[in-house]
Amino acid sequence: MASDTLPAQLLVPDVAEGELWSLRDDAHLQEEDECLLLRSRWGTVRVPRPAPVLRHALRRMELGPTRLENVPGTDDLARRVGLLVALRRLGGLVVRSVGAADGRSPLLSVVPTAADASLRPVPVPADGPLRLSRFAALRSDGEGWVLESPLSAFRVVFNRPEAGWLIASLGSPATPRAAAERLPLPEREARTVLSYLVATGMVQPASDGAGEPRFAEDHDPALRPWSHHDLMFHWRSRPGRNDGVFGATYPLSGVQDAPPALKPLPPGPRIALAEPADGGGDGPAGLPLAEALARRTSVRDHGSRPLTLVQLGELLHRALGVRTAPAPGPEVPAGAPGRPPARANRPYPSGGACYELEFYLSVQRCEGLEPGVYYYAPAEHCLVRLPASDALRRGVLAEAGTGAGMATVPDVLLTMTARFARVSWKYSGLAYALTLKHVGVMQQTLYLLATALGVAGCAIGTGDTEQSARAFGLDWREESAVGEFALGSLPDGH
Repeated sequence: MASDTLPAQLLVPDVAEGELWSLRDDAHLQEEDECLLLRSRWGTVRVPRPAPVLRHALRRMELGPTRLENVPGTDDLARRVGLLVALRRLGGLVVRSVGAADGRSPLLSVVPTAADASLRPVPVPADGPLRLSRFAALRSDGEGWVLESPLSAFRVVFNRPEAGWLIASLGSPATPRAAAERLPLPEREARTVLSYLVATGMVQPASDGAGEPRFAEDHDPALRPWSHHDLMFHWRSRPGRNDGVFGATYPLSGVQDAPPALKPLPPGPRIALAEPADGGGDGPAGLPLAEALARRTSVRDHGSRPLTLVQLGELLHRALGVRTAPAPGPEVPAGAPGRPPARANRPYPSGGACYELEFYLSVQRCEGLEPGVYYYAPAEHCLVRLPASDALRRGVLAEAGTGAGMATVPDVLLTMTARFARVSWKYSGLAYALTLKHVGVMQQTLYLLATALGVAGCAIGTGDTEQSARAFGLDWREESAVGEFALGSLPDGH
């Protein structure tokens, strides 16, 4: 390693007293001929002909946080600079921590979440206002506190409560000196911690200027449209900017059984629905797809004559019905012992064949069907009447009418719920985002069928989670409404 890659005066202050260095938990060191290999989630990094000081440092860092001044050879300035250059080149494999004066566990550790992330803390002025980013979130991971943000390439783990208390003091602008005065921490340690947090971007310094402190993210036109929750959800549900587990990992396999492909029928009277003939029902079911796409529109007014049970049954069969009953038994990962995954031939796609969506009808007006709340059983092609009160039914319909911008309540409201564990049993990271994609697929399918069958349809963007859960008799944590679609007859003269 060349020691003159970066000037020594820029590198030496990068290591302050009490700072610790380690490798990510998933990074493992291996020696091969004259090379060091570092294997991690991001692949393998080869370090050819490493200097002895680097070899010693990496061996210690693999075991846990270590002080560089304790590594043999770092008493020589040129070797120390060369070591720092080499560690910076390792980017996201290196974890930086701040030790406490008592020598016990570090106050915090900064873990890179991107392969090219390299923390570069700089001293913070004692009287310069700081504030926690409005996009940062502090949560428990079951073992301690974690601070993360979709705008940062790092995750901060708080090993000691003192560091968490420091974060709590930055909900509104505060200077490092003022923040340190409130805590059982020496000001020097507090300022080192703050320099790390500022380097992650999750604590922001105020911009220069007189008057009230100004923070860059508040005036960034790219960030103004985002709420904290929307940006966090987008960040967590796609790979590339975080190091979360992602994809078909089967995280609950061996922990709990996968929910069955078809939900057990709830108790209650069943209303059989006729299966339509191939030619379709009362509407122009043979409408070409291109024409259905061109004519598709949201219809928010219903005609004087109600939708019929025959029309409703045809739409449900064509949009939602199960063509082939799934194989019994729990789902298992490919190659694992047990029965094969349950499959069902349905008219709409579902990622991983999860088919987590369920369908409920709140009926105000439908010829041949009493007003009430019903569950649609896709395999049996029937409705099961649920014991919801009339007040709950009216409340669900009123909420839908308001959400759709309708003058009256819809004749029929189809509510899509999701059995979340059907997706999260198989997928990590993208489970809920995948469910929302399924809702969009389902709403477009309903639109096209409503157009082809000559009935009114309108997707609705929101609904009352608690009210629908009570109407359908659900525990919203296990199964909850995720989409709605209003149905009725076309307006008179349409």
